[in-house]
Amino acid sequence: MRLPHVVAEILAGTAESEAANIGVPMAIAVVDAEGGLQFFKRMDGTLPASTELAVSKAFTAAVVRMPTHQVGELAQPGGELYGIQHTHQGRIILFGGGYPLCIGGEVVGGIGVSGGTVEQDMRVAEPAVNLLRDVQCWAEAIKGVLPGKLSGITALPLLKERLLHALGEMRAQVAETTVAALTGGVLLAMSHDSG
Repeated sequence: MRLPHVVAEILAGTAESEAANIGVPMAIAVVDAEGGLQFFKRMDGTLPASTELAVSKAFTAAVVRMPTHQVGELAQPGGELYGIQHTHQGRIILFGGGYPLCIGGEVVGGIGVSGGTVEQDMRVAEPAVNLLRDVQCWAEAIKGVLPGKLSGITALPLLKERLLHALGEMRAQVAETTVAALTGGVLLAMSHDSG
């Protein structure tokens, strides 16, 4: 199973909204299960060092299959992962802001956020991780009622645009996070039907 690019974009948008809410410009990276960059966004005013840190946090979370702050705990002298930061050309990060992204219990990617304090980075990443859980629930709930296969994976961006527009008109009645979760759920369900 893989994370569709359009869903990665929705997750990054959720993190960006949280960063804006706390008033801290951030770099946000989403990688696939092997750590390859899938989506990147850098807000105006983000510290230059944050770009590489966000990508490396996402990479670490995906390839080690755990949040970066937990990797840091296990990498202390005498810990099970002591020295891991010296592998992978130094890309392994030992402090918070990176989380694995899971669908059906399987790691399909990682998200990394950098630009604030470690606590702020974690706070900004967590809503995206939580949104993916909601996206998965919506995908499971609606996949049986969706039409058959798409005419190609290239239809997903257009579908995303149309869903966001249609659901956006209901924002007075439906929370923005619900719109994002439902849109992501439809896209996830459709992408897995299309192979």
